[in-house]
Amino acid sequence: MRVVIVGGGEVGSLIAEALHRTHGVTVIDLDPEREEAFANLDVQFVRGNGTDPDDLRAAGVERAAAFVACTANDDVNVLACLAAKGIGARRTLAFVTRQRYIDAFKPHGAFESVGLLIDRVLWPQRIFAQQIADIVLVPRAVDSARFARGRITMLEYRLEPDDPFLYTPLGNQALPEGVLAVGAIREDAFAIPTGATVFEPGDKVVFMGTTERMRQLQRLFGPRKRSLKVVMVGGGNVGFMVAEYLAPYRFDVTIIEENEERCEKLARWLPNALVLRGDGTDLDLLEQERVEDADVMVAVTDDDGKNLLVSLLAKQLGIPKVITRVGRPRNRRAFARVGIDSPLTPRTAAVQEVLNWLENQDEVEHLVSIEDFAEVIEATYPADGGGGRVADLGTPPTMLIAAIERRGKVLVPSGQTVVEPGDHLYLVTTPDEAAAVEAWLERQHGLTAGSA
Repeated sequence: MRVVIVGGGEVGSLIAEALHRTHGVTVIDLDPEREEAFANLDVQFVRGNGTDPDDLRAAGVERAAAFVACTANDDVNVLACLAAKGIGARRTLAFVTRQRYIDAFKPHGAFESVGLLIDRVLWPQRIFAQQIADIVLVPRAVDSARFARGRITMLEYRLEPDDPFLYTPLGNQALPEGVLAVGAIREDAFAIPTGATVFEPGDKVVFMGTTERMRQLQRLFGPRKRSLKVVMVGGGNVGFMVAEYLAPYRFDVTIIEENEERCEKLARWLPNALVLRGDGTDLDLLEQERVEDADVMVAVTDDDGKNLLVSLLAKQLGIPKVITRVGRPRNRRAFARVGIDSPLTPRTAAVQEVLNWLENQDEVEHLVSIEDFAEVIEATYPADGGGGRVADLGTPPTMLIAAIERRGKVLVPSGQTVVEPGDHLYLVTTPDEAAAVEAWLERQHGLTAGSA
């Protein structure tokens, strides 16, 4: 697949890095210094303006199966996508930071009525805010995701000394029916659990199963409270949208924001939240407002250093869950190493959305990353494949079939579960093994039952 990316900044380089091994990637950017970032990638760099038709043609946009505009300028991204579509790009995606573009390009919206089409308009901050809200809603979970139109849930927990599933081989544990342990993270190492795996306090364990059965798992890690106390430091767009998502649950939400004008707006927009003007790193303020009673701390300023300090103070105050915005993806692991429960990067979430949207030629869709270590992939088992028992399919050793969707029903498989042609498979693997997963799927074409 030929993919053209306008914008060679951090987001553009992350997208190119994720795609260059399996797709033909061209990056367009006016800044010649950015070309160095792609020197070690199999990427064509075109110095040019993403809104200039001549530069777009020089990049081969008319042959592009997908066109992504991810500069820091909404207007450039929108205009670039409209120009690319006019030249012949099959599908276009624009990054934006304003609701008005989301509304204008929605199906049957104002622009469609006059023939101006963009296939996908992506607002990364809104996606990021939804991700944070989902984690807030599940006690103890440090990550959360849903697939198959909400029927499959993935949750990640950091195990504590009194938690279930410790010290005994996983094969001897009684997980709720319909739930699998699909990943384990110990320090900087990820593994797909086996029956012999033994979990220890401090391990982070990823579970996946049907949404109904996963509620039973949640109860094992602590009952869901009717009302949570959530303290948020940072009242920008992300903080506002997180509070907006949480509003229907009637939680006790406090927002600490330094800018007086912004505080006044937040107070008007969020009448059920307590808005405080102040510095979220001011320990006296935190103690005065009894922040230590909070169930969740969310640090979402635009400053990584401030977010880290707020998070460390929250851990010192004993707040059970701390969710932190990390602006630079390379800082994420450092945040995790100092004990931050959920260090999240909005750029990473945005890149994942782009990968989901692209879907490669082998009908493999990259759904979500598990920290920096693994990912969940959705794939369709070939209609001309032989199928057979999971244990007999010859799957790569670093791949796990975590769930199967078949004719509207979700199955959580064992080794004896039979995979049928056309099944939608939800797979867990590591990023460096994604090619092996695709090769395995390719080998399934034309097989007869039991010949895998």
